[in-house]
Amino acid sequence: RSSHQISNSRANLMHIALIGDSTIDNVVWTGHPREVSAQLREMLRSSDALVTNLAADGFTTSKVLHGGIPAISLVKREQAGDPFREVGDDGIFRPLVALDSLDPPPTHAVISIGGNDIRAILGSMHRLEEVVKDFHYNYSLILDQVCKTVPKTVLMFQYRPSLNMDESYGVYRAMGSLPGSGDAVAKLNRLMESIYNPILKVASQRCLPVIDLPRSFDIEDDSLYRCQIEPSAAGGGLIAELISHVVLHHDFGSTSKMYFKPESCVCEDINHGAGDWSIPQWSPSPKQEQVHDQGEVGISSQSGAVAVLPKFIRSFARCQWLRTECTS
Repeated sequence: RSSHQISNSRANLMHIALIGDSTIDNVVWTGHPREVSAQLREMLRSSDALVTNLAADGFTTSKVLHGGIPAISLVKREQAGDPFREVGDDGIFRPLVALDSLDPPPTHAVISIGGNDIRAILGSMHRLEEVVKDFHYNYSLILDQVCKTVPKTVLMFQYRPSLNMDESYGVYRAMGSLPGSGDAVAKLNRLMESIYNPILKVASQRCLPVIDLPRSFDIEDDSLYRCQIEPSAAGGGLIAELISHVVLHHDFGSTSKMYFKPESCVCEDINHGAGDWSIPQWSPSPKQEQVHDQGEVGISSQSGAVAVLPKFIRSFARCQWLRTECTS
């Protein structure tokens, strides 16, 4: 083919840029080629699409916006043949700068951010209001920059962590410490609803599709997770499937829609941005209900006391071991 034909072919390619944290950049936790980006490339192989991973494990919204050192997955990404792009001499990776320089320019971008903003304060939940305010501010700036560069932008809401692995990060212990009624799951649901409903209003105004992972991940299905907050190969496969579905089937010239997969098929809802999006109320399985009654999981009992897993406390050392296992 002539160089002109090759140039036109590249210009017509679907090129998806992935922006965010370990909900996308999960190679450390799964090994290659079971990470989200590799699974997505395989799913889109027949579409001849390009997938560029600009996500970085551990990045907060501030690091996505301003840049940071991608220390967690740097080596593993290089070993997988998927190194970070545009890393400066200072070792800083700036995802939004890298996005602007992609060739061919991206046709689609997927944004999945925010989980690390909350993870960072699990031991100091009194900072929650301040962190949520900063998150919304950063999210708005990131979205503005991405939409200026990429014509078709997809928002992805982050899933709820595993309920049965609370010994890893203690997400539900932290949620249970928050004031208000209900158990730790109910409190987490309300927090996510309060964080994401304002974003859904913006998505509706901009006619952006939204991947709804909170209604897709079953918090009692351990096969979807590693170390409570990371997607496993199976969890990453679910994420890749939803991304693939949206980029292939969503009408970006139409209204905002939400896409989720609660069971065997992908569902969609019109997103009116009315502030009424909610996560279905959680009902514990018989096994979970039994240990809940015994006070042996890291969630709040009805009295408000926070119970702990006394037999299975492994703290962060367990996660470090899992990560070493994947990177060896």
